Amino acid sequence: MKSLTLLTAAALAVASPVAKRETGGILLCTGANATGTCNYATYPLETCIDLVAPFANNTNTFAPDGEPFACYPYLMPCGGLCTSPEGCTLGAVSFYYPHKFNLSDVGWANWIQSFECHPVTTM
Repeated sequence: MKSLTLLTAAALAVASPVAKRETGGILLCTGANATGTCNYATYPLETCIDLVAPFANNTNTFAPDGEPFACYPYLMPCGGLCTSPEGCTLGAVSFYYPHKFNLSDVGWANWIQSFECHPVTTM
């Protein structure tokens, strides 16, 4: 009887659908190549997110998941006024961005204060 119960439980576990991962997952780390203090979280799309310590002005890894979305890191907090003549965003960072694990390569490791992610149709 015990074997039948275990067999039934195993069959039900196999038949359970796999939960789809939510869009908007990002790995943030203070060091390059996912080192230092790290945090992985899913963030809402179309919403500006202010970074807090230890990541505000201290994010060297900004690595979005592989779902169809891209994020725009900003120099200022959400709702802030951009006064930089060069612009206030790094540009679109997606799963395919080559420097997502080392923002020092593009001089942005000490600049991100906020970000906003948006769905994309092509990556």
